[in-house]
Amino acid sequence: MAAWRGVAVLVLMLSGVVGVGCGAVDGEGVEAWGGVSGAVREAALTGGDPQPCGRSPWPVGDLHPGEEGSSPEPMVVVGEQVFYAADDGVSGRELWVTDAGSMASGRVKDLRPGAQGGTPRFLTRVGGRLFFVADDGVHGPELWLSDGTEQGTVLVADIRPGAQGSAPDGLTAVGGRLYFTADDGVHGRELWSSDGTLKGTQLTQEFAPGPDSFVLDDLTEWDGRLALVAYGADSVTLWVTEGDTGTARVFYRGPAQTVLFSLTPAGRDRLYFLVDQGRGEADLWVTWGLPLLTLPLLHFPGDYPVALTPLGDTVYFMAGAEGFFGEPGDLLHGGELWKSDGTLVGTRLVKDVRPGPLGSLPSGLTAMDGQLYFAADDGVHGRELWRSDGTAQGTVLVQDLEPGPEGSAPTSLAVEDGWLFFSATTAGRGREAWFSNGALDRAEPMRDIAPAGLSADPRGFVRAGGYVFFVATDPERGEEPWALPFLPAARCSRQ
Repeated sequence: MAAWRGVAVLVLMLSGVVGVGCGAVDGEGVEAWGGVSGAVREAALTGGDPQPCGRSPWPVGDLHPGEEGSSPEPMVVVGEQVFYAADDGVSGRELWVTDAGSMASGRVKDLRPGAQGGTPRFLTRVGGRLFFVADDGVHGPELWLSDGTEQGTVLVADIRPGAQGSAPDGLTAVGGRLYFTADDGVHGRELWSSDGTLKGTQLTQEFAPGPDSFVLDDLTEWDGRLALVAYGADSVTLWVTEGDTGTARVFYRGPAQTVLFSLTPAGRDRLYFLVDQGRGEADLWVTWGLPLLTLPLLHFPGDYPVALTPLGDTVYFMAGAEGFFGEPGDLLHGGELWKSDGTLVGTRLVKDVRPGPLGSLPSGLTAMDGQLYFAADDGVHGRELWRSDGTAQGTVLVQDLEPGPEGSAPTSLAVEDGWLFFSATTAGRGREAWFSNGALDRAEPMRDIAPAGLSADPRGFVRAGGYVFFVATDPERGEEPWALPFLPAARCSRQ
């Protein structure tokens, strides 16, 4: 691995190993866990369900010293490695990694020497490997693969030789293969797939023979299959490609003015999606796994339904809000939480959280342990954290973090092993990181990263090894990666 920096990291004091529990650590002087043996690290990750250890997160690297920061994102976990694109102020935007075992952060490879950088994007995990798109200044934007080492970070295939590149897009893992769209300069933009080798990177489906192209969009893994939308000159089509045979079948076809989007699998046999037939409003559709069982469910006036989120076989979403240009939505309820089980009778409003046409406008829908968590404004408590079991009586306020009509406006909701991590704004603290096990009135704040009421704007919470990693901003370091220990209760004592 290239360009390693010395970083401030956490002391993980392992209960039963070195005689003390793991709690919040005060002060700037912290030591690396890298000297602890792999057997000890493994012991620390066993012995019960993990939980946040204390409330004090720590920076895992000042990648770009100064107030600007390296802007590391998105964070993608592969094993115990957390990958992200970051700019250290010297090499431009390149691929970086933090190892959760040693807590060391480093640039993986200088793909494009100089200040411009290789600009890695579309980071996608397939099994134990990371695929991404980057431009090394020679081949143009092409598909790359990394195992977290410099020598193991390689160009997969030069699909379109020359500086223009094939510009892979829509990277989607299905089984052990990566599917994406690319333009090789001969066939136009078509569907490709790769197993990570040159020989195994191939044109999978040519939807428009010859140099012409359809616009291929919304690539989605669905129970071992690939679903995608193709926009042609005369029609818009939902295709489903079988993973074992590669055969593509049409599940829906509409006229050219159709917009088809938000493909959302739920359970094994249901794929939900939205269709705008050129009227500026959307219908919710479902397919039960066969073209003949692809059916419309309900029309929603006003704004499109948003945030389709699966929970078991059911999909939850917000619908009924006023349209972008003031088109009336649900005049009785406004934008509220809905759900559908794939039947007309099972497509219904969950609860009118804020009675009247304004609606509670639920956002950040996130499933955890059979419940749906989201932010909503009931008109009394402001925008706060709610949860729902799918019934009106089971849809309740989790906690009023910021009393009063303004609310704490939770965002960046993410679930890791039965814990909900999110950011929220409260008086005197600004926007900081919080966590909850979902119990009512049990959300807890992490230590302030940005002091004196400034906001750290934490986001991108992911778990690797014994930590939850995220991106946050403090006045001295700028926007950099942070981590909070996350271990079984037997190995950490909460403050």
